[in-house]
Amino acid sequence: MMRYTLVIVAVVLAGLWAVAPAAAGAAEYPAKGRTITIIVPSTAGGGTDTATRLIAPILEKDLGVSIQIVNKPGASMQIGLTQVAAAKPDGYTLVMSVLPTAASIYLDPGRKATFTRKNLQPIALIYEAPFCVWVLASSPYKTLKDLADAAKANPEKIKSGTTGYMSTGHFANIEFQRAAEVKMATVNFQGGGPAITALLGGHIDVAFNSIGELLGHNKSGAIRILGVMDEQESGFLPGVKTLAAQGYKAQPIGSDIGLSSPAGLPREIVDLLTNSVRKAMGDENFKKKMAEQGNTVRYLSPQDYAAHWDRVDARFKSLIEIAKQQPE
Repeated sequence: MMRYTLVIVAVVLAGLWAVAPAAAGAAEYPAKGRTITIIVPSTAGGGTDTATRLIAPILEKDLGVSIQIVNKPGASMQIGLTQVAAAKPDGYTLVMSVLPTAASIYLDPGRKATFTRKNLQPIALIYEAPFCVWVLASSPYKTLKDLADAAKANPEKIKSGTTGYMSTGHFANIEFQRAAEVKMATVNFQGGGPAITALLGGHIDVAFNSIGELLGHNKSGAIRILGVMDEQESGFLPGVKTLAAQGYKAQPIGSDIGLSSPAGLPREIVDLLTNSVRKAMGDENFKKKMAEQGNTVRYLSPQDYAAHWDRVDARFKSLIEIAKQQPE
């Protein structure tokens, strides 16, 4: 009996020793002198990049370590997300994940993604960027109905720009066409900036961009925003009705941006990071700067963010199937 008891004790101790380094690593996180890298899977200067650079200094102060922001654009965010999904889950490599763009990567078999939803750990949702339908101020389309009526009378003749193939803007474009029962000629650009430039230059007739991307142009009077693709009107666009309020039963479309890590990050580190993000989001200067960009700050915990992510996966599968049938 004594021999068996000693064997059991030895096995238990071996197990404790095996997990001790992981527990110790979590307790010491973030280690002094180490740098946390946040991957932004899009170009510098864009909305996601700007928001990351606003919150990073606040996180640095709270966590007591340096934060390096690295832009890894390409393949509609697939390059940056692939790198993070394969990284070591130690809390030193994080990513700003954008939904539904991130979901479209692994939900479309044609993208040949090397990761799935299970390879990413949501840490905190930070902000939302609802999309809207807009035209030039000189456009003959004064209302959403004007646009829909013209599209019905001229199938696939009206040129409609998006922020990129399988991007949020592309899904917004598809959802409007579905809700209005119209067909337009879809033109996918490489980002929100090029789409705006094209419409301002008269090369397309209508476009789908986030509210924040359009605030300056709207204030100058250069454009007309026909409708907001959200459940409620935006405080940034007083008087502009939602699509539903105008009789078009379109589901809300917008970008949800948050911080994520490789799957397997210790619970203690997840909790520490999400609490740090939540505190940073309460910073008055951060809230002011985000409002100036037309972004709606909204915190979700890791659990709530994960549940929201799962709902996005389910909701956008049908839109992804439609997008796949269109040329890139």
